Amino acid sequence: MNKSNHDQRSGAVLWLTGLSGAGKTTIAKQVYAFLSSGGYHPLMLDGDEVRDAIRDPHWGFDNQSRLNGSYRYARLASLIAKQGHVVIIPTISMFEEVRSWNREHTPGYYEVYLRTEETTRKARDPKQLYDERVEDRRFMAGLDLSVELPSNPDLVVDNNGGEESIVAVSDLIFRNFVEHLQSVGC
Repeated sequence: MNKSNHDQRSGAVLWLTGLSGAGKTTIAKQVYAFLSSGGYHPLMLDGDEVRDAIRDPHWGFDNQSRLNGSYRYARLASLIAKQGHVVIIPTISMFEEVRSWNREHTPGYYEVYLRTEETTRKARDPKQLYDERVEDRRFMAGLDLSVELPSNPDLVVDNNGGEESIVAVSDLIFRNFVEHLQSVGC
């Protein structure tokens, strides 16, 4: 949101979801740069960074821990948006109930599903999560744990390209999100 209108307008949340290797964080960083260049002052809450910052020893990777963590992300993003900020949150977001909660409780909520083929995700594998040689791969979303794919995202983007497509995909998301921001008065 623009600095001059900060106190008068509500914020918004750009919720980027997709499986590991879909490009969520990479795209979020580029959209962040576009928003910053466009006069907005976004805040990015990367799922992995939030988990690391909170450092709850009971926050595991099993289904229930992931559900609890997803609600943490959602409530934190909603709280910040209610204070007038634009929030970008790249997260796997395995649960439809959390995305539904976002739609009901989060001002300016805008959901983007980065749909990416398994072969592409495995080729990218930034965290070596798809590497079969890794000893402990339990609780991986989309392999060991089922994921409820978004049933009603605002935008679906097929993200199967290489590095050259990052700017194009990010620009598409940016343009659609800015249109959304304008429609909700941000």
